[in-house]
Amino acid sequence: ATGALSMSALRELHSWVDGRINVKTVYRRLQVAARFLVVGTFADDSIRVTFDYSGQVSTMQSVGFGLPLASILPAVFIMTQGVSVFLIISEFAPEAGCAALLVWTGLHPFIYKQESNLEFLLESVTIMGGLMVLLSSERQNRKARARKQQPSLVIDPGETADEANKMNLLQLCGRFCISAVFLYYGGKMMHERVKSISLGDENLFSAAFEGVLMVFLMLLTGFLVAGMKSRWCALLLALVMALSALYKHPWFITMWSKSTFALDFVVGYEDTYVDAWLYSDHQRYFFFQQLSTVGALLQLVVHGPGKYSMDESEGPVQVIALTSKGTD
Repeated sequence: ATGALSMSALRELHSWVDGRINVKTVYRRLQVAARFLVVGTFADDSIRVTFDYSGQVSTMQSVGFGLPLASILPAVFIMTQGVSVFLIISEFAPEAGCAALLVWTGLHPFIYKQESNLEFLLESVTIMGGLMVLLSSERQNRKARARKQQPSLVIDPGETADEANKMNLLQLCGRFCISAVFLYYGGKMMHERVKSISLGDENLFSAAFEGVLMVFLMLLTGFLVAGMKSRWCALLLALVMALSALYKHPWFITMWSKSTFALDFVVGYEDTYVDAWLYSDHQRYFFFQQLSTVGALLQLVVHGPGKYSMDESEGPVQVIALTSKGTD
């Protein structure tokens, strides 16, 4: 009797949600949000560099670039990011935009001498993963449009299978890259626990809480890598990362402060205290970078893990034809 009541309650809940929430509309908005968020850090950085051009020239000189190259590079950075973001958001040439941003994201930590900043490096890898998933989807969409425009065109099954395999491999690489920063967080938490235990200053409640959190994070990351319940795992991690960005990088609060702050989260500036505006400028960059990791995770939610996963090993999961543009 209890089981029957539970099933009845679940059916009523499903009916209530279905009657009040337009799932197609929510899904399409999620697609738009994922696209904007994954390129958010590039859009913001191009604006930030534009309004602090002289500061960027000084930064280029401080990391080893001489004049006139140090004066030219910020302009190259602005154009690369700004044009690529436009190509993706406008859908004018999203594949070219994704490819350019993939190259830029891979080079960025090394240009700014931040390759020893492991969190920054792996967060860049996570964003690259989101761009790979988006690129795979855009390639698939382009092929589908070409087939619709030329329905009489003879399609080579071998070529089609080869192209599908390339897109699935790209999604697989994207999924692995997306998990990179979470593997780092899990390893960091484990290292901190071992260090605290060895020093004998471990608080029992703190140890238990962080231990549960670490196991939870590693489980979600493991599911993400395996492609098992990956959409739900990615959605949950996206929520955690969004809240973390607000908590860890509140640049919109510190920018109004009259205090000085330690810039210890930037390699090369450890134990350096700077004014609030400069501290907030760096915090703003990391804030938008973390939001782009949210966008990377949402790319996985929207487009799925691909064939090389436990979720979609038999083919893509059709979420009630959410991408079709029918009558809502």
